[in-house]
Amino acid sequence: MNLIKYFVLQLMLCSVIFLTGVYLDSYISKPFTIIDLIAIIIGVVIIYIVLTLYNKVKKGLKPVRYEILFTVLAILIAAIIIGVLTGEVKF
Repeated sequence: MNLIKYFVLQLMLCSVIFLTGVYLDSYISKPFTIIDLIAIIIGVVIIYIVLTLYNKVKKGLKPVRYEILFTVLAILIAAIIIGVLTGEVKF
C-alpha cells in the first residue's frame, strides 16, 4: 500500500509540474515583458506550493526501496496522460 501511495504522489507531482509548464509556456517568450515576469512568478509560486505539500505528505510515508524506478515510471505515465489530455499526443 505504501508503494501505491508513493507512486500516486509522484504521479501527481509530475503531472502538476508538466501542466504548469504547458500552460505557462504560451506566456513566456522573447522579448521578455512584464507578462513574462508575472508568468514566471506564478509558475515559481505554484511549484513551491506543490513541492512543500509533497514534502509534507512524503514524511508520512515509509521509506521506499526503488524510488528511482517509481519516479521514472511516474514521469513517463504523467507525460503520456498530460499529452493526451492537452491534445499534444494522439494515438
